Amino acid sequence: MSTQRFFLPDDCFQPNLVTFPETVQNQINRVLRLREGEEVIALDGHGLQYRLRLEQNAAGLFQGIILSKEENPAEPAVHLTLYISLTQREKFELILQKGSEVGVAAFQPFISSRSLIQCGDSFNKKRERWESILREAAEQCGRGRIPQLLPPLSLTEAVKVAAARHALNLAAWEDERQVGLGSALVGFDGKGTLGLFVGPEGGFDASETGRMRAAGMRVFSLGRRILRMETAAMLAPALVLYQLGEMNPRD
Repeated sequence: MSTQRFFLPDDCFQPNLVTFPETVQNQINRVLRLREGEEVIALDGHGLQYRLRLEQNAAGLFQGIILSKEENPAEPAVHLTLYISLTQREKFELILQKGSEVGVAAFQPFISSRSLIQCGDSFNKKRERWESILREAAEQCGRGRIPQLLPPLSLTEAVKVAAARHALNLAAWEDERQVGLGSALVGFDGKGTLGLFVGPEGGFDASETGRMRAAGMRVFSLGRRILRMETAAMLAPALVLYQLGEMNPRD
C-alpha cells in the first residue's frame, strides 16, 4: 500500500510537527483507519513534502511528527499551462484529473467560436468541485503542487494572455500538415513557462490559428488521425512533457 498524501494549509506546519484540519482528521481516522506509528506524507503546496509519523495528542486528535523534509521530486521543471475549451462537465473533469496526473501546472479554460459551452457563467458554481478533483488527483499521483484552475477567457483574450505569460506557446491543430511537435519545441530548453492550446470539439477555425500564429504561437500537428477533444487534451501535454524529458524515471 502506498503512503497516504495530504495537501495541507500553511498554518498546519510547525517546526517539529504538523497538525491536521478536521476534514483530514476524519479521513485519517474514519476513512483510512490509520493508527499511531504509521507514516504519511504532508504536502505544503509550494513544492515541499514532509514525511510524518502519526501520533495522537491528549485530546485524541492525530498530529504528525516530522521525520524528514525534502523537495517533491515529481514536479516538472517546465510550468505547463493547458489552454482548453469549455466543454461538457464529464469531459472537463476527466481532462482536469488526467492532466494533473500527467504534470500540467495550470488549466486555462477558453471560449472559442466552436466551443461546446459558450458562456462561463456557471464556472464559479462548479469551481469548488473542480478544485477538489485537482487536489485529489495531485495527492494520488504524488505531485508537490495542486494545479491551478484559472477563470475562463475568450480565445482572443487567452491568446493575448499567453503571449505575455509564457516563454513558448504551442497550439495543436488537425489541419497543420508540416510541423510536428518535435519541430515546434526546437530551441526551448525545457524550463520556464509553456502554454499549450487544444481546440474544442469542432477544432479551431483557420482565422483563429491565423491569429495565434500572428501572436508568435507555434502551431503543430498531433498526427494523421483526428482525435476527440478530450483525447487531444490529455495526449498533447503528455507528449510535450515526454519530449522535454519529464517522463524519464526518477534519479
